[in-house]
Amino acid sequence: MMFTLPSLPKLNHMKQLLLLFAIVIISSFEVTAQNEGSAFTLTGMGVSTPFATDYQALGINPANLDLLPRYEDKMVTMGIAEFGFSFYSQVLTKPELKQNLFQEDIKDFSKEQQKAYAIEFSNADNAMDFDMMTFGLSVRTNKLGTFAFSSRDRVNYYSKFGPQVSNILWLGYQADYFDSLVVDMGNGNFDTIPNTDDIDPETLDRVRQGITSLQNAQDLSQILQGTKLGFSWFREFNLGWGKKILSTENFEVHGGLGVKFIVGQGMLELNAENGQATAFSALSPIFKVEYGSIAEENPSAYDSTANNLKPVGYGYGIDLGGTLVYKEKFLFNVAINDIGKITWDGNLYRLKDIAITSFKSPGLESVDIVGQLDALNGGDGLLEWQGETKRVTSLPTTIRLGAGYDNKKSLRVGADVILPMSDELGNLQNAAISLGGEFSPMPWVHLQAGFTQGGNYGMKIPVGIYFTIGAGTYELGIASRDFVTFFKDNDPTISMTTGFLRFRF
Repeated sequence: MMFTLPSLPKLNHMKQLLLLFAIVIISSFEVTAQNEGSAFTLTGMGVSTPFATDYQALGINPANLDLLPRYEDKMVTMGIAEFGFSFYSQVLTKPELKQNLFQEDIKDFSKEQQKAYAIEFSNADNAMDFDMMTFGLSVRTNKLGTFAFSSRDRVNYYSKFGPQVSNILWLGYQADYFDSLVVDMGNGNFDTIPNTDDIDPETLDRVRQGITSLQNAQDLSQILQGTKLGFSWFREFNLGWGKKILSTENFEVHGGLGVKFIVGQGMLELNAENGQATAFSALSPIFKVEYGSIAEENPSAYDSTANNLKPVGYGYGIDLGGTLVYKEKFLFNVAINDIGKITWDGNLYRLKDIAITSFKSPGLESVDIVGQLDALNGGDGLLEWQGETKRVTSLPTTIRLGAGYDNKKSLRVGADVILPMSDELGNLQNAAISLGGEFSPMPWVHLQAGFTQGGNYGMKIPVGIYFTIGAGTYELGIASRDFVTFFKDNDPTISMTTGFLRFRF
């Protein structure tokens, strides 16, 4: 899959990153991601570990590849262009989230509202996920099991700002951190005044920056405490195999293995806790990052002639799964996914931990998330970078536990638990628990609903519908990760998943 970035003015790398992500989402809006990736036949019930089959089991539970399918005469399943995305904020309302998503005009705020948002955005979760499977194929054999292949792109974003950095980003040079303000007196003359709450508006309009003495200044590692920010863009090529390894009158045991080759197109991580702070950035040339003079001293920097999609990292991953089937209708599953590493060695930078003595931003005046990250990492932002040669990170390993009932005709219900097994910023921040089911009033129509809690999102009620045409030959459908979002403004999750080109033969 190739994303084409339109001509844009020169932007700092964080804003370019988020604009690209917004463009990707907008270009595929008819189409969620995270727990079930882009598998539109599973999203509506929120439960995938027991029920994912054929190529959709890759990255979920490869042991399910060789389960006896609902359409036993179909040996090959193929899918093209299955999409999914989710966008969640613990602070923003649904209208504000939509404004972010479509980059609509966003309302300016008063100073009092800025102070309120500085508090609300402190320790609040914001998350975005995007998944696009460009091609998937599975082939079932009678003796050797089932083989499957898929190629897809995964984009994940998560952020939580600590109290002090949230205060500085929203209030700018008027934050309590800065004890003095530099005022433009005209004719090239400047004056320094104390930073107080009773500065008149006319004087405030002439303020150019806030400053604090070196004696009182804090390093970035101190200012950023409590902040987490993670972004990754992986391109995956996944090959899987599943087979029934034991069978008795009442039981079947299935095992599965998935091996994936990973191309890293982008990564940004920031984690500040326990008095320490680390941050790394590696972004492909498509992000049009302007690193300036620091690139000249960076051995991993790409030159201006590099291909837009030249990778900045390579890695591998392994998925393992096991499924127990009781009396052909009851399923119990366990899977461990994303065991592996990725090496970043292109356009790699790390945080330069310096003392902050001045800040030129007047503070945020809208809920635009791109603007928030621009204030953190823009030309006049807080962060400073320096070149780095190589960084190895672990994949966001998870363990999945599932159980389900499938009568093979009109009803299937189940439960899913997904546990993060690493503290990588791209991983789930909390365990995700799901309950859900599917009812088929007619063989060709399938209605889904469920309940999910945790992960990088709040409580959600997924719903979906998909259609099976020609005795399983063709499927299409659409689902939302959170039905309740349509009826409330607070704690929203805007999401959708869809597929129109899924075939069996």
